[in-house]
Amino acid sequence: MTRNFRKPRVVSYKRNTFPPERCIFLCRSAHIFIVKFVVVWCCVSACYGFPVWALDPNGTLTAAGTETKVTEPGHASEPAGISPWFFLISMVNVYPKLESENLIKQYYDPAMRLFAPGFEDVRTVASLRDEHLLWTPSFSIGRVLSHHLALYFQFGYSAGKVRTKANDTSIFLLPFHTDFEIFRSAAYFGLCADVFPWGMTETKTYTNLRQRFKDSKPYLGFRLTETHAGFKVKAKAGFGSIYNFLDFKLKDDWWVTSVNANLGLDIPWNNRNVMSLNAGYNFACTRGFDFSGPAITIGWKRFF
Repeated sequence: MTRNFRKPRVVSYKRNTFPPERCIFLCRSAHIFIVKFVVVWCCVSACYGFPVWALDPNGTLTAAGTETKVTEPGHASEPAGISPWFFLISMVNVYPKLESENLIKQYYDPAMRLFAPGFEDVRTVASLRDEHLLWTPSFSIGRVLSHHLALYFQFGYSAGKVRTKANDTSIFLLPFHTDFEIFRSAAYFGLCADVFPWGMTETKTYTNLRQRFKDSKPYLGFRLTETHAGFKVKAKAGFGSIYNFLDFKLKDDWWVTSVNANLGLDIPWNNRNVMSLNAGYNFACTRGFDFSGPAITIGWKRFF
């Protein structure tokens, strides 16, 4: 008597990356964890009757109505009642992988050189990345929860196109015209948390840069972001400017969940303003070969 055993199913993933289904599950779990954390924190603060943003006695932010605190010699007195709410305006220098654009270098550029040996490679968004020109604006509003933690909501939008037009001499001794255009856009929003192991900076009036850098404090930043990214490609090629034997158009868009971990530094400027710098890495849960990559942020934080 023989038994038929089913052949086990083998699931393979390209690029030896983390299985996308598991990655999406982890991102959703992170969303749920952060939301639960905020809800529990607010409930506990409400039950025990103290504001969630109250700091320790040596902290810089105080509850509204407290008296002015006199700081160390060389500094002006600290104003009372600085709000725990703040807004943050940032510029983010991103370096996504954009590996899908390698297809342009592998197929389009060599194909055009078959007709015109003098044809030069077209510029793409990856070209701007390599020239450190991909800067994305970011706007945030948040609240200090304790002397060691701040949460905020961020959103932003960035879009642009790169166009390359060229006229070369073809192998048929006729003018060879090419027109290549690529457009990319990204609209995003997310929840952010900054953890200050040694406490936050003191918001007070400073008299020199040396004291500002002395009172700077490092932090660990975590970002959970949802991005709607899209692209459009147009490619034309022909002999002369009348007839195009190539007239190609392609577009697509995706929703991308990403997680960012970074190391930052808050530099106090005065009693309400703080400069915030950080560098980290974006881990995209889907299409990581396009959207994963390092990021550097320069921001200005102002308390209400």
